Amino acid sequence: MNAMYRHCSIARWTIFLLPAVGLAASVATEGTIAVGGGGAFLDGDRPAYQQATQHRESGYGGLERFRLTRETDDSLFKFEAKVMPFDGDLKLVARYERPEKYYIEAGAEQFRIWYDGSAGYFRPTRTSFVLYDEDLSLRRTKMWLELGAYTANQTLLMFRYDRMGRNGNKGSTMWADTNLVGAPYGTRNIVPSFYELDEVTHLFTADASNDTKENVKWAVGARYQKTTLDNSRNSRRRPNESADRLVTTKDGTRTDIFAAHGFYERKVGEQLTVSGGALVTDLDTAIAGSRIYGQTYDPVFDPAYLRRQQRDEGFYNLSGHGEMKQTVLNLNAVYLPAKNWSIRPSLRYENTHQETLSEFMETNIGSGAALPAIVEEVEGDQKKKWDEFGESLVARYSGRDWTFTAGGEWIHGHGNVEEERTLHTGVRTIDRDNENTRTTQKYSARANWYARPGVTFVAEYYHKKNANNYDAIRDNTPAGTADRYPAYITDQDFTTDDMNFRLTWRPIASLNTVTRYDLQRSRIVSNEAGLKSAESSKMTSHILSESVTWTPMNRLFVNANVNMTWDQLATPAYMFVLNSDNNYVNGSVGGGYAVAKLDDLYFDYSFFHANNFVDNSAISLPFGADRKMQGTYLTWVRRQTEHLIYTFKYGYVKNRDVTWAGRNNFDAHVLYAKVQYSF
Repeated sequence: MNAMYRHCSIARWTIFLLPAVGLAASVATEGTIAVGGGGAFLDGDRPAYQQATQHRESGYGGLERFRLTRETDDSLFKFEAKVMPFDGDLKLVARYERPEKYYIEAGAEQFRIWYDGSAGYFRPTRTSFVLYDEDLSLRRTKMWLELGAYTANQTLLMFRYDRMGRNGNKGSTMWADTNLVGAPYGTRNIVPSFYELDEVTHLFTADASNDTKENVKWAVGARYQKTTLDNSRNSRRRPNESADRLVTTKDGTRTDIFAAHGFYERKVGEQLTVSGGALVTDLDTAIAGSRIYGQTYDPVFDPAYLRRQQRDEGFYNLSGHGEMKQTVLNLNAVYLPAKNWSIRPSLRYENTHQETLSEFMETNIGSGAALPAIVEEVEGDQKKKWDEFGESLVARYSGRDWTFTAGGEWIHGHGNVEEERTLHTGVRTIDRDNENTRTTQKYSARANWYARPGVTFVAEYYHKKNANNYDAIRDNTPAGTADRYPAYITDQDFTTDDMNFRLTWRPIASLNTVTRYDLQRSRIVSNEAGLKSAESSKMTSHILSESVTWTPMNRLFVNANVNMTWDQLATPAYMFVLNSDNNYVNGSVGGGYAVAKLDDLYFDYSFFHANNFVDNSAISLPFGADRKMQGTYLTWVRRQTEHLIYTFKYGYVKNRDVTWAGRNNFDAHVLYAKVQYSF
């Protein structure tokens, strides 16, 4: 009903716009209408296919595109429509414009995103769970109305309203536990969970801007956003066991954001241009929610619920409020001291102040034969202050055959976080005050060499270091316990070195190639209280890509590209996470051939291959992936007349997912047809 109401509203706006077009004395009209549809003959896992292709397996079709443009000497009207009901893809947009005077635009669109709700697979005992229909999807909607008008000095005044929403189900990677994997493996988290989402956002925007003057540009605006969440994550712990119970975690967040911004740019002279901007944001958040165990989803808390287990922690009656105020200021300049030279300095300041307060009833299950419920009223609050200063400087030289760019960026931030957690008895279980300092340095250089016509070489490098220092001024949590996190971390340094090379080469007029190589090394060094400094992780990535465009004759063209990635993460916790390889190859080949005067033939082939799976099930979770996916398509286009075009496509898609022991495998023969008429 809501979707129908929104689309009817857009239709009424469209009807309102049409009479203005009809009054014009001379009208030039053009447009396109296309009707298409398709489907698949599928052998294998339907949710995996729909997630990979983002099309309904059982078929889709309808009005793929309708476009109408009517133009006169002093007005322009555009209308677009798309109605693909089986795919959940709808769109209506209308716009009427009087250039340099005013315009009005209204629209609504909806599309669906498919997800595969499957979860883990335990290889040693071939254990997996299917607890619900894994064919999950979200419906995303958007409706908007925008009005714009120009004043006498060509200042544009704009007002816009957007309504956005998400509604439906999607899978969660927070899998639940089971003991059915068998001895000696114990408990493993491979049980699927899913989200139920219902989100609505209203956005109001008002802007004024003017860029008509040669030496001055400015813009100011305000934005108000209101978001309402009514979401839940649903899990089933220990299914088909004596401890089988359901857990529902609900999120009822409400947010109000008001932001005002401004920008001003002035060209002082031929050599100097300065600009400045400001942003002020005020965020108010109200939180509500619960995490409750029971024998049904979304239960009311019962201290004696069936099949309860020790340490079943949860909460209910969550009520809280948070407020954040943020101010951002920046100044920029472009200075041209001499021919071919430019220098760009900038300054940035950010201040953030945040306060949150929440109250809730914390629940737990004690030990003993009775498994008693423990319910405590808890209050928590947090205060955070942060100031950050940033500077950057970029210099550029542009010569005849060479271009050099070098720059530096420096950021220094300082603030503190206070946290408290108090029971109804007055006992303060958490009392922390942490001083935090963050320093970032980044240095970069780039060179472009235009060696000769058809040959261009680009080299780029940057070094970035982020140093974080944490000083626990006050912390009442005992050392050596889990509650001590994050106070036991005293320092963390992140370092990244990245370089890449790109060669563009046209050896002959019909052939063009682009070759690129990227190398990135990142490392994290951590200091914990009472321990020596240690390298927490080191990541090395190599990426090699090649793109080729070849036109051997007027009626034939071929495009091909391939990307090869070697990505490895090394960590001291080798036994548990191993050296996590993320190596894969993906690419495509496509082209077209003019078979006859009216007929064109197009071909496309794409592939993805990852082979990094390491079965670490005996100790921890498996890591990496082993998957092959290929798609081959052949398309015939017949241009029957200047206005009428027929399109037919056949495709074969194949997926082999060894990571999940073939449970997500599929083979699909895909058919598609379209008729397009232009007028």
